[in-house]
Amino acid sequence: MPDLPFNELGFLFDDNPNPMWVYEVQSLRILKVNKAAVKHYGYTEDEFLNLTILNLREPGDIEEFNTYFKKHRLADPNSKGPLYAGIWKYKTKAGNTVYAEITSHAVTYKNQACRIVVAADATDKRRYQEEAQLKEQELIGTKNSLEALINNTDDQIWSVDTETRYVYMNQAYRSKITHITGVEPKKGDYSYLHPGYNKQSVASWQNYYKRALAGEIYNVVDESIDPDTKEVLSFEISFNPIYTSTGEIIGVGCFARNITQRLKTEQAIVDQNERLRNIASLTSHELRRPVASMLGLIAIMDRVNFFNPDNKEIIEHLLTVGNEIDEVIRLIVDKTFIGNEHRPDKYQTP
Repeated sequence: MPDLPFNELGFLFDDNPNPMWVYEVQSLRILKVNKAAVKHYGYTEDEFLNLTILNLREPGDIEEFNTYFKKHRLADPNSKGPLYAGIWKYKTKAGNTVYAEITSHAVTYKNQACRIVVAADATDKRRYQEEAQLKEQELIGTKNSLEALINNTDDQIWSVDTETRYVYMNQAYRSKITHITGVEPKKGDYSYLHPGYNKQSVASWQNYYKRALAGEIYNVVDESIDPDTKEVLSFEISFNPIYTSTGEIIGVGCFARNITQRLKTEQAIVDQNERLRNIASLTSHELRRPVASMLGLIAIMDRVNFFNPDNKEIIEHLLTVGNEIDEVIRLIVDKTFIGNEHRPDKYQTP
């Protein structure tokens, strides 16, 4: 290798804006540095010339450098051409950590096998990379947490594109569709073209998505039959258009909640209120009449001479009225505890 004519390349070395140095590959001693290195790392030129390149590194990074040095055979005098080493960590005289993007080349300097190093400052670049990695990790963590939250709910969540093909679905939705249709939905499938859906259901879902893709936000109640229990299941489904930042609709986000039990509870409350109205009607009409008759008979009873022959007839009328009251009370009890079990249940599968 020819000796490097530094005196002819003064501008390319001494005045290069990037820190540069030359080190001897056997001893790793620094033999020459430029002005940018002196300024950037805080050592004087004389101080630099009393250092090895290992002195510029953290103690914990020396083993990594030695491994790299041996792997790339940097001490080999036959090593030729530039070598890009990537970004490495260094320390300044003040003990601050800086990063440098390293490119080196084998040279002969003062009849010694050396390498000339260009150490372009990469501290800001590295900081941006670390910040980007940290943000990416935070996003991944947020995504995983959100994914876990979405998949731990019993509510079904899914989205489709403009062709109504699945883009996303949570585990609850996947399980529900698999249970009802017998076919597990997959990303890219049409969301309503599952075996087990009849033509009416397909037409309904086509219309649901069409409305949302036109920009409408709305809710519907859709029914499905459980293939095991034959029970009619009711789901409240919300449809929400998905927009880009420019306002273009690119799909539909859907949220479904099983409201079967809620509807049953609401119907039970309606039935109970109906029974209470019937009881109130029986109390105000059917019970009031015999009670009024009883009070009238008691009023005309001879309470001074209980053995008055007229009292016998009055007592017989009281017994009749008592039976009427008993029948009304039985009817009220039936309405209270038995209810309307003979009425058809709109949620009961025939």
